[in-house]
Amino acid sequence: MNNTFPSLITSDAKTGLALAGNLADQLQSQIEQARSKVERPGGMNYLLPAQVPKEIIASILFYAIAAANQGWPVKG
Repeated sequence: MNNTFPSLITSDAKTGLALAGNLADQLQSQIEQARSKVERPGGMNYLLPAQVPKEIIASILFYAIAAANQGWPVKG
């Protein structure tokens, strides 16, 4: 597992959205790896919770990136 985190500071919203998408891909991959290792006690067929869509993960990450950038204020 890669534990290095990129800076959340970006030059504009478009770059921030791309970063959020990349981070969402990585996070979803790590979640899938963890889900495949879940033991089901006693051989029972316990259902796992539904997978969170990548778009939801990316939107939450984009909000965090926007907050880190203070909403990309216009310089002028």
